[in-house]
Amino acid sequence: MYLKEFPDETTFYRMASHFNVIPLCMEILCDTETPITLLNKFYRLQNPIFLFESVTGGEKWGRYSFMGVSSRSRIRIFSDRIQVEENGRIHNYKHQGNPLGYLKTLTRQFKPAPVFESTRFWCGMVGYLNYEMVSFFEKIPNRLDPELELSHFIVPDALIIFDNIRKTISILVLSFPASGRHVPPDYRLLRKRLHDLCGAAMGPPPAIKADRSDITHTLMPTLKKEAFLERVRKIKSYIRAGDVIQTVISHPFICENPPDPLKLYRALRYVNPSPYLFYLDMGETMLIGSSPETMVRLEHGKAFLRPIAGTRQRGIDEEEDMAMAEDLLKDEKERAEHIMLVDLGRNDLGRVAETGSVQVTQLLHVERYSHVMHLVSDICCNLSPGTDAWDLLRSVFPAGTLTGAPKVRAMEIIDEVEQSSRGPYGGAVGYISFSGNMDLAITIRTAQIEKGRLVLRSGAGIVADSNPEKEWMETVNKAEAMNQALKLIR
Repeated sequence: MYLKEFPDETTFYRMASHFNVIPLCMEILCDTETPITLLNKFYRLQNPIFLFESVTGGEKWGRYSFMGVSSRSRIRIFSDRIQVEENGRIHNYKHQGNPLGYLKTLTRQFKPAPVFESTRFWCGMVGYLNYEMVSFFEKIPNRLDPELELSHFIVPDALIIFDNIRKTISILVLSFPASGRHVPPDYRLLRKRLHDLCGAAMGPPPAIKADRSDITHTLMPTLKKEAFLERVRKIKSYIRAGDVIQTVISHPFICENPPDPLKLYRALRYVNPSPYLFYLDMGETMLIGSSPETMVRLEHGKAFLRPIAGTRQRGIDEEEDMAMAEDLLKDEKERAEHIMLVDLGRNDLGRVAETGSVQVTQLLHVERYSHVMHLVSDICCNLSPGTDAWDLLRSVFPAGTLTGAPKVRAMEIIDEVEQSSRGPYGGAVGYISFSGNMDLAITIRTAQIEKGRLVLRSGAGIVADSNPEKEWMETVNKAEAMNQALKLIR
């Protein structure tokens, strides 16, 4: 049921004389469609395409879901250059070791019309940053192949925004009037595109095949258990020497025959509902994830971190579950590790915060997920005048919960003991809007599908009294949600 279309032609052209990102929108009552049914209509036809959801968290975290079905441009960051692809043309620019500075300059060129101000995102950059982006901020080697991108973003020009409270969707097509040119955007062509997109979204879906297969999809660790245990012992020797307090070690699990990506996303969504669910198809690389943890969030000048550290398996019944939660809260090792990472988060925010504004609003809260429970805290601050999303990102990346503390020394040890690139793991995925807002999840519990192979990394935080065997099992338990999702697919 179509509710309203806006803006009208007169308003559209008036906006185009003052702004250079203008939406044309159709709002539709959508109580018979879901993000999954719409993703099913587009995922085989479009590339790039993304869906960001939050299946937990209520109105504060999960009111809106965002789907992008077309892009205006792609931006890839390499070790020596930034590559911009637009209108079929590719341009390469030297970033002089400061790619975020280039992106800051780029995003400042866009002036979105004051529409959808209550919606967190409707125009901006969507994508991911690999862990190796830290090589631009600290003296940490980049172990990625020089021909592989360290980050990949798109600028969407057609989106579908789900309001999960009002049960409506807003279908948007965006116009980007060229700055300094006297050729106005064509309202009629844009309106036709909007109506075509609405027709595709509201039309009959292709069937989701219920075919069964004898193929079993299973994640297998590529690192031998004993090799992992030896790496844990190596890290503990650095801890005893006083080099570091904690270091997060990870290793990869691989599935050589990944299933259809939509089936995997549906299964993961069912098995492990989380604050950050994402399906991100960038062409050569696809990320499908269910992350519990915010990398960083920025809303109207206020920044938020949610460090997660401290883990227990879920109980088999409510009584055991409560006992596990109580045990987690009483565990001095887990509490000390968590508080250390809260302090690290406070320090990271403090570099860009308005003086005196950093606050811990919730400390040591147990949050439950499908297979594990975690200790969670909330930290926030007001950004200092003159700083923006890119300054904030540089200040907090990568998350201390995926490195350890002190952060730089922990990353040096990670580089030594892991001896391989992490890729998306421990990086970030999400959006940075042209209005200045940002919401990035830490890329964990995430499958990277590339060249016909699925890779998932899983990690554990090592401290002085860590038991190597238990840390191995923690990495296995964290990979289990993805493994269970894979096993559902037949």
